[in-house]
Amino acid sequence: MAILITYPKNKVPVYWRIKLEQKDDVIYFPFRILKAVNLTRESKELLQNSKFLAITSLFGAQVFCDQLKKLNSTATIYVLSKKIEQSLEKKVTNPIQVAPSENRKSLLEELKSKHITDICWLIGDKAEKYYSDFWGCKIIVYKNTWDKEHEGKALKIFMKRHITSALVTSISNFDRMFEIMTRVDSNEYRNINYYVLGENTGNYIQKKGLKVIYPDRKKHVLENVLDNLWHYEREN
Repeated sequence: MAILITYPKNKVPVYWRIKLEQKDDVIYFPFRILKAVNLTRESKELLQNSKFLAITSLFGAQVFCDQLKKLNSTATIYVLSKKIEQSLEKKVTNPIQVAPSENRKSLLEELKSKHITDICWLIGDKAEKYYSDFWGCKIIVYKNTWDKEHEGKALKIFMKRHITSALVTSISNFDRMFEIMTRVDSNEYRNINYYVLGENTGNYIQKKGLKVIYPDRKKHVLENVLDNLWHYEREN
C-alpha cells in the first residue's frame, strides 16, 4: 500500500514526512512543473503602482522574492496562509497581512471589509479563471506546465504501486493524475481516498463519483489534512 502526495516533498513539514513514512510507503509527485514568466512592461507598471498585492501560493511568493520584490517594496501584501507569510517575511520589507482562513473567499471578504479594491493579484496561469470575478488586476507570474518525461514517471507509479490514499492539491494536478490513472488497465483509482485542501478541488473530484475527504479546519489546512490522512491509514 502507498500514499501519493501531489505536493513537493520539501514543502511538507519534516514532522509529517517522518510520521507518514513510519506507517506507509509515501510517494511525492506534484503532477506539475512550475516556471516563472517574464512580465510585460505593462504588467511591471501595474505591479509597481499597486498599493496592495495579493499572493495566494507558495510558488507565487517565491517568484515575487526572487524576481519581483524590487518592483514594489512598500505595497501591503495579502496572503492566504501563515506558511506563505513565513516564506516572504525574511525576504521582503513589505507589510504582510494573512487571511482569516486559508481560502480565496476568506481573503476576498477581508479585502471587502477594509474597502480595498485597488489590488494586484499575482497568480499562476491555471488559477486565472478562478479570479475572473475578483476586483483588481491580475498578473500571471508563473505557468503550471507538464511534459512527456513526467507523464512517463507518473505512469510507472500507478503501474508499480498500489495507491490507497492521495493528497490532491489542485484541479490541474487531479486532471493530469486522472488521465494517467485511467490509462492503467485497472479500476483501482475508484478505491482511492482523495484528500483535498479546498472545496473547489474536492467538489470537482466528487463529481467523478470518487471518495473525497475535506479538511475540517480553516487554518493550518495542510497539517490538518496530513493529520486526517495519518489517522485513517493508521486505523486501516
